[in-house]
Amino acid sequence: MLRALIVDDEIASVRSLEILLTQFCKQVEVVGIARSVEEALDLTVKQKPNLIFLDIQMPSGTGFDFLEKSICCNFEIVFISAHNNYAVQAFKYSAVDYLLKPIEIDELVKAVEKVTEVLSANLNNRNKYNVLFDNLKDIIPQKLVVVVNGSYEYIDLRDVLYVDLSSSKLNVFLENGTSILIDDSLAAIEDQLYERGFYRIHKDYLLNTQKTKKVLKTNDSLVELSNGIRLPLNPLKRDDLIAKISDLNLKS
Repeated sequence: MLRALIVDDEIASVRSLEILLTQFCKQVEVVGIARSVEEALDLTVKQKPNLIFLDIQMPSGTGFDFLEKSICCNFEIVFISAHNNYAVQAFKYSAVDYLLKPIEIDELVKAVEKVTEVLSANLNNRNKYNVLFDNLKDIIPQKLVVVVNGSYEYIDLRDVLYVDLSSSKLNVFLENGTSILIDDSLAAIEDQLYERGFYRIHKDYLLNTQKTKKVLKTNDSLVELSNGIRLPLNPLKRDDLIAKISDLNLKS
């Protein structure tokens, strides 16, 4: 059973969420309602929820203020926002769930199911929220939270050369010569990678176009990276890759 705390200063929003949880998320028990950051901090200690629906904007402070002040981290957060702004990108990169008002039933059910999975895996979530604070500083977040050996870790996408897709786990190769095997599927993170300028040059490789040194004119199409590594390039994607690199250079 999930023990949920709702943190929102809007009575109508709280009531609406309570009704949706009662009707469509039977595994959730609402153990408290807080309308301010201080009240939320107090109820977190008293009720020990493992799920918090956290409004971003409140008169007494923000949901981020609550996270920074909270001494207890044994819960998962689902942020609630009335605004579809750049902060949503930060949530996605940081593996933090969010719901936009008015809350849609399907999105709520998916969020609760994901929380259940994460809690059952007993993952330490502090890294997610630390990275979230960093990512909120950027219009386009830089750090991507991933799961590595059952723990949340982060990868700074500015350090990534390419991702090897050839095995059951994604192998992320970094500029410093190291690599990281991650548990996430490509489907779970591909939107964030494409948004940051990654491009699938081959069935087995996803390239960070910002690390491309040159596209070689050889019989076997190849891409040379900033550190001298060469990767195979699907000939059918050669012109498209060159166009993307040219566009990137024009923007920089």
